[in-house]
Amino acid sequence: MEQYGVITETSGDSASVNIQRHLICGECGKCGILSGADRSKITVEALNPIQAEKGQRVVLESDDRQVIFIAFMLYIVPLIGLVVGILGWPQLAGSLGYQDGQDLQAVVVGLVIMIAIFLQIRKWDRRVKDDPRYKPVITGLLLDKQDCGDETAEKEINSQEDQN
Repeated sequence: MEQYGVITETSGDSASVNIQRHLICGECGKCGILSGADRSKITVEALNPIQAEKGQRVVLESDDRQVIFIAFMLYIVPLIGLVVGILGWPQLAGSLGYQDGQDLQAVVVGLVIMIAIFLQIRKWDRRVKDDPRYKPVITGLLLDKQDCGDETAEKEINSQEDQN
């Protein structure tokens, strides 16, 4: 997947890049929506093998398989856990001799399983956040004034430079 952005900071072989959010991203909250951050852009940490510098417009590429895998883990796996809990609890409860209130118990068990899956995903995310397989890579510079939806990021960089 190819995206465009503006480098806001560099550090060794990596860079922070402001990119325009796409409609395909949805509103999962992963990019700061719940914290009240601007919904139209996000800042990502990207590998910078071409040594692009602050303020430059760049092309970012992410492995499509990794993007699909992460989306599957964030959206589908928790949903599967919820469904398994809701559908599986009545069977398990019946074999354990519980007969009353199985519907409510099934919903609670499904939610508990889903929350446990989300906690495991969060733990996994912390473990792999510095893994280069899951980071976008800066593959080129945008030399023309092609609109890549990053005017806000460019203004922020210019205002930061004015303050320094």
